[in-house]
Amino acid sequence: MKQTGNDSVAHGLPRHYYLSEEIYQQELERVFKRQWLVAGHISLARNPGDYFVKQVGPESMIIAHDKSGTMRAYFNVCRHRGYQILGDEEQGSRSIFVCPYHQWSYSNDGCLKAVPGAENGRAFAFEDYSLHEAHCEVWYGWICVYLGEDNPIPLADVAAPLSDEAKLKAIGSERLKLAHRETYIMDANWKSVFENGAECYHCAKGHPSLVVSCEYEAFYGGNVFEDPDRANFPLREGMATFSMDGKRVVKKALGTRQEDGFNTGFIFMPIFSGPILFVDHAVSLEVTPLARDRTQMISEWYVHEDAEEGADYDVQTLVEVFHNTNKEDSAFAERNYKGIRSARFTPGPLHPVREKMIIDNHKVYLEMMAAE
Repeated sequence: MKQTGNDSVAHGLPRHYYLSEEIYQQELERVFKRQWLVAGHISLARNPGDYFVKQVGPESMIIAHDKSGTMRAYFNVCRHRGYQILGDEEQGSRSIFVCPYHQWSYSNDGCLKAVPGAENGRAFAFEDYSLHEAHCEVWYGWICVYLGEDNPIPLADVAAPLSDEAKLKAIGSERLKLAHRETYIMDANWKSVFENGAECYHCAKGHPSLVVSCEYEAFYGGNVFEDPDRANFPLREGMATFSMDGKRVVKKALGTRQEDGFNTGFIFMPIFSGPILFVDHAVSLEVTPLARDRTQMISEWYVHEDAEEGADYDVQTLVEVFHNTNKEDSAFAERNYKGIRSARFTPGPLHPVREKMIIDNHKVYLEMMAAE
């Protein structure tokens, strides 16, 4: 991050940080494997035997609630020849996972149980070929995964400073269910996607749906999730929730009774990953790299676990404002990346207030990239 002049003006990252395959591979090891990432909500696998498949960072993961009651995260890779055991976004309940290629079978605690034509201990020991597993912990209902092979900082030590635990308890963060999921694929480097989402410099003209209910200027000055005195996702005065008109979009409120305008949540940086909870619904965002120049963003909308579609909420109304915003942001990120690819691109100065979240997270990113 270039600094010039007496005022040490912060500039964006150099062009090669977005275009270099070598840097991208380093990011997978030093950034995506060295921080907790949100993988979904416990309602997706609430009971022993339940599981779902999710793209978490650069990896396809099987999130499984094992028979002992522990939430586990397995790499979706058969220990035989690497075939993906389960399909994308598959979900259900079972005690055994069977690879469809050669029928190797694993229990939902990850242990290899059966191999056609082989007996345990003859050619090899089954216990040596359990599914590869990632660290998995839960924070107020949100399943988080750490992909690295090292021992991470405990999730609570990372999430607690970003969270208002009293608010998460009050809003019933664990008592939700998935109402809708959208996946957005962008022809852009993941940092173009992240940087766009980390500032509202462009919001006034760029997001006509968002600015109706969101007090977007409150995002100026840094990460609102790191400041306990600021609202996590500030709404305009008189707005009940984040919606096209500021009115509630779900009749059944979350948690105990909260005042209009309530919001809380947590977002992990420098990867944009985490939930935002309002008085009547929650939205989770997950940015995932698919390649150096291709990025996926998953957005999930949650409602109270007892809310009924058609009676308590309409999906189109529930998702409209965030879905519009996500489509607009996708277009911004793609067009921004096209410009970055130009041979004449050099990074300009970042606004010290309106783009402070980018400045702060570039520092974190560069520190992670410099670490071995």
